[in-house]
Amino acid sequence: MKKLIILTMACSLGSMAHAQFLDRLKNKVQQKVNDAVDKTIDKTVDKASEGKKKPATPTTGENAPVSVNTGSGTEVTNGKVSTNTNITSYSLFDFVPGEKIVMHEDFKQDAVGDFPAQWNTRTGGEVVTVNNQSGKWLRLGQDGVFYPEYINTKFPDNFTLQMDVMANNEVSNIGELAICLLDATNVDDKFERGTYHSLSTPSFKLRLNPVSSGYGSLYYSTNLIGEHNINAMPAFNVPAKNSVKVSIWRQKQRVRVYLDSTKVLDLPRALDAAAPLNALVFSTYSPDLDHKGGAFFVGNIRMAVGAPDTRNKLITEGKFVTHGILFDTNSDKIKAESYGALKDIAGVLTENAGVRVKIVGHTDTDGNDQANLDLSKRRAEAVKTALSTTFGIDASRLETDGKGKTQPVDSNNTEIGKANNRRVEFIKL
Repeated sequence: MKKLIILTMACSLGSMAHAQFLDRLKNKVQQKVNDAVDKTIDKTVDKASEGKKKPATPTTGENAPVSVNTGSGTEVTNGKVSTNTNITSYSLFDFVPGEKIVMHEDFKQDAVGDFPAQWNTRTGGEVVTVNNQSGKWLRLGQDGVFYPEYINTKFPDNFTLQMDVMANNEVSNIGELAICLLDATNVDDKFERGTYHSLSTPSFKLRLNPVSSGYGSLYYSTNLIGEHNINAMPAFNVPAKNSVKVSIWRQKQRVRVYLDSTKVLDLPRALDAAAPLNALVFSTYSPDLDHKGGAFFVGNIRMAVGAPDTRNKLITEGKFVTHGILFDTNSDKIKAESYGALKDIAGVLTENAGVRVKIVGHTDTDGNDQANLDLSKRRAEAVKTALSTTFGIDASRLETDGKGKTQPVDSNNTEIGKANNRRVEFIKL
């Protein structure tokens, strides 16, 4: 009996030792796997440096990294941020936004993880946040068509459209994003024509492929001139540069397209002068996009209508209002893409050397009243500084003031209304 007890204890101890051994082996294997994953992530992040020694990572500016929350809990650092660059980096940017904002989409009203409530799709997408970038973004990680339902009226023959676009490294060789301006008659028409080009009805389609031939490429098509492409597109090229600001400007027949500060298209006969367009549609194409983790991100979408008449309104009417001078969130730092609007105003002041103006900043109602008032004054002062230092306007001709939220021109109950209330006025003295 004693021998049996000893034998039983020995077996138990042996089983415990064996179990401990297996646990240690499991932990060791898991550690090896984690180390391998870490090394793979490091290689992905380091790839953009092309073997060069990595400089210290800036937190702002043109070379700041874009960390994209892919929606799966993984953050992937990609390329460069094209926003927050110095104003003079856009010195060839002659884009001037339309006079009145009719669409301002920043997905602020939507919960992270949801598809936007006021948009439609037959596949899927989700609102996400992006590191080192303010606000929310729509992540398009499936093959499909996506559009805002609240745009349902005819666009005028003069309008501008701007947005920020990003792509993660997993898009490589498998994905493209199309931005379509269509004359659509119904929902099915938007889904059908968002995926292919129709020559029978008015349309303009821009397709961005950030990985074609290793350089990125751009395709465009209209019902009048068919489809054409630009093979080299360094402004949007994964993984070297994963983000770009897209600006589209229609003036009757003419369509201009800018990527960041570069004008890549200027088509004088792209559309019939009176061609009706009433739909903005996005589409992604790739049979492998979703299960390989590839995704595009769109955000900060702004459409404005009407051609600004700066000279007539300032000199003749005595007041000019612009929504084209943009600032970082809760900051008086002027965004680089404001260059075209500033240049337009500076041109009028240069031609009319005897004119003095007061620059007045305005905000929406979000935030503290006193903070908004202070911010509006600082933004007006920043505009004065830019006109003086960048464009050579005598500072003695410029006065500044700020009104905060006290003089709205639109409702503060909608995002579009708030966007119209955030403005800079120039008043002739």
